Amino acid sequence: MMIENWHWMLVYPALILVVMETLWIGSRRRPGFGHKTAIVITIVVRIIYLTWRVMFTIPSDAWWNTATGILLLTVEVLGFAQSLAVYVTLWTPYAGRTVPSPPADELPRVDVFIASYNEPVSMLRMTIAGAVGMRYPTDGVRVFVCDDGAREEVRQLAEEYGAIHLIRPDHAHAKAGNLNNALGRSDGDLIVTLDADMVPRPDFLERTVGRFQDPELGFVQAPQAFYNEDPFQYNLFSGQALPNEQDFFMRTLQAGKSRFNARMYVGSNTMFRRSALESVGGFAVGVITEDLATGLLIQGAKYRTEFVPDIIAAGLAPENLADMLKQRDRWCRGNIQTARKWNPLTLPGLTLMQRWLYSDAVVYWYFGVFKLIYIITPLLFLLFGVVALDTSVEALLIFWLPTYLCVMLCFAIIV
Repeated sequence: MMIENWHWMLVYPALILVVMETLWIGSRRRPGFGHKTAIVITIVVRIIYLTWRVMFTIPSDAWWNTATGILLLTVEVLGFAQSLAVYVTLWTPYAGRTVPSPPADELPRVDVFIASYNEPVSMLRMTIAGAVGMRYPTDGVRVFVCDDGAREEVRQLAEEYGAIHLIRPDHAHAKAGNLNNALGRSDGDLIVTLDADMVPRPDFLERTVGRFQDPELGFVQAPQAFYNEDPFQYNLFSGQALPNEQDFFMRTLQAGKSRFNARMYVGSNTMFRRSALESVGGFAVGVITEDLATGLLIQGAKYRTEFVPDIIAAGLAPENLADMLKQRDRWCRGNIQTARKWNPLTLPGLTLMQRWLYSDAVVYWYFGVFKLIYIITPLLFLLFGVVALDTSVEALLIFWLPTYLCVMLCFAIIV
């Protein structure tokens, strides 16, 4: 696409830059300033860009160029759809609420499940100590150490703290089976699930139990937070300057999803109503990510869910790249498994927004494929002359540059 008098058209990216920079500077001085304006401008600019891409940039001289161009455009459209889900999620900042606990004589009984397999005893000691140290009437809460490793030292540790040590004859369905075993051997009205490394604060129950005075509430999710540095923070010597790389999802996106009753159960730092769990057959089995599936099924059963934005439990983030990749591989395969077994687009009981946000969460895990296409496309041009984008540098400055600037600055403004 050749553009005559393109110098005049550079007013468009220049104007976008000035407006977005002004909004960004204002947001640094006053959080929330220009939040919705930045989102609207970015969506409009990206629509203009994609319209230009569809109408003027697809090569038509050879089938292989056309096919590569359509493939690249498809990835860009999917990227816009994912960004749109983020913009909708974060359109209105989440306002958390504080709910006082009911009177002492009306407090429900709480069972705490600590799922364990082969974690160090020193790690479990911190979690068990935190669990038994939560403020609550002592006869109203019981702590279960669900030990799939059936270790004698863990049994002794549980007895030391007055917790109940549970084992089972097999390891069927891994963590989900372990939790379901505890569910069948307990009788508390509310169930708390904690990973072996997640240490709850003393006010954990005070911040969650009162919310269950609403009989339609199925579960409450608090963010997973970490008291050690993740590999990025550690290797960049930036533990104080950089947030943990999971914070954006655990705190920002989860809070935004709360507006649509679509926040995800992330396996720990969660309190359930027992009847809600039992209504979907307990913790979901047959998938790696039993947490995602269980929360999805409970929301499909028309239960309301809530998010506690404050840190009421903290644990260990993966400390090296190998552990992080292993964790993300599990999440990736588990999300795709869950979508194949309980497709959010067809699962009964979900709202339109829940279907969209859960489907978007599954599509996210194909990001490796999308990035690979972005990397291969210019390589095909350099090595074999395959043209995926039929345009000029001038057109890129006019249409692509403001889109890039908007995306970067909008993210900085709204997060």
